[in-house]
Amino acid sequence: MPKLALSLILAVAAAAESNTLSRNPADPPPQATLAQAAFLTGHWTGNGMNADAEEVWLAPKAGAMLCTFRLVKDGKLIFYELLTIAEDGGSLALNIKHFHSDLKGWEEKDRVLRFPLVKATANELYFDGITYRLNGDKLECFVRIRKPSGDVVEERFVFQRTRT
Repeated sequence: MPKLALSLILAVAAAAESNTLSRNPADPPPQATLAQAAFLTGHWTGNGMNADAEEVWLAPKAGAMLCTFRLVKDGKLIFYELLTIAEDGGSLALNIKHFHSDLKGWEEKDRVLRFPLVKATANELYFDGITYRLNGDKLECFVRIRKPSGDVVEERFVFQRTRT
C-alpha cells in the first residue's frame, strides 16, 4: 500500500477516535446559552492522568459558571485550576487559569487560556480542544494536551457526581 494512502487511513482513523474538536477561526461560534452548561453543576470526583481529580461547578449566575479543579497523585497535590464558562457574543467560552500547589500561576499574571465553543448538544459541550460529556450518571472530560515531546494526546477524566 502506498505511504500516502496509509497515512490518510491512519489520519481518518485517529480523527474518528477523537473526542475533542477544533474550532476553525473563520467559522462563527455556535449560538449557545449558559443554561446549556447547567448539567455541569455539582461536586464531581473521579480520575484522569493516573491521578485523583475533583471539580466543583457552581450553578450559572450573572452570565458565568465558576469551577475549581484539583489533581492529586499518591497523596500529593499536583496542580489546581480555576475555570469559568462565560457567555461570549451569543455563544460560550471556557476560560482556565492553572496554579502550582503553592498557588503560583502557570500563566502570566493577566493571561487566561480561552477555549471558544465549537459545538453544544443537550449533554455535551465541545470547546476548542476540551469536551465535557454527561454520560448517564458520569461526567467525562476529554482534554487535548501537548506533551513535552511535542506529541498531542487526548486525556480522559471520568467523574461521578458526589453532591449537587
